[in-house]
Amino acid sequence: MQKAEYGVIGAGTLSKSLIGQVARKPRQIGAVVGVSFRVASRMANSLRAGYAARCADELDDAPVILLHAPPDQVRAVAALLENARIEWKDKPLILCDCEVPAAVIQHFHALGASTATARQFGVAGTIMLEGTQPALACAHRIAGELRLSAIEIAPGAADVFAAALTLATGALTPLINRAAGLLRSCGLRDKEATQLATALFEQTIQEYGHSGRQSWAWHIREPDVEQIEAEIAAVGEPFRDLFRQLIVTGLDHLERHPEVSLALRNRKPREAAASAGDAS
Repeated sequence: MQKAEYGVIGAGTLSKSLIGQVARKPRQIGAVVGVSFRVASRMANSLRAGYAARCADELDDAPVILLHAPPDQVRAVAALLENARIEWKDKPLILCDCEVPAAVIQHFHALGASTATARQFGVAGTIMLEGTQPALACAHRIAGELRLSAIEIAPGAADVFAAALTLATGALTPLINRAAGLLRSCGLRDKEATQLATALFEQTIQEYGHSGRQSWAWHIREPDVEQIEAEIAAVGEPFRDLFRQLIVTGLDHLERHPEVSLALRNRKPREAAASAGDAS
């Protein structure tokens, strides 16, 4: 009988993680370990692969161990694995679609394990990989078997990559929503405002993809300070200060038009002083 390639330990919905895709290939998954035998049985049934193991020690026979758990259960699952009787020297441990504290990863390294992170991040058919050999090679093999495009990042750069994802997703959505709100305040219908805001952001993204930073509206043309100040005043709270900061930060980050950046920085204190004078 062919030996299974992967042992699994985890909690939560494994079938929706990368492990769920691995499990679709016959005989890939062997022992499945959870915080209890009942949980292990449920996970094995959900994966429709492997068998529920009564003890994490059974993972010692697995050539590669896959781990997935939600944030509130990662440490408990990791502790269960740490306490198992496993020969860790060069054993590949792949952390699938989960955030494992750096201290926990370092502890597995101290035991002799090789670790890699494999994470889906919302771009269809693409996966992010980071880690040490031989676990990293195993993660690349999984990506190849699943026909996923692998993006390998430098060791220790996972938080930077996560920050890029947040900036391009969760942090951006409120700005799109605010742009749609400003368009609605101009008299556009809800659907029309949403579609126009979406089209503007998509156009900016497409132009950046084609020309990079040179696609920026102010790469050559200097923005008019008075016009920008009028727009800042029109934005309204609580986005007014953020709007100013985004423009100033953009000018500084792309190293263009320092005199405009300085003017926009200096204008704010004068506005505050004028408001205070009016109030008195």
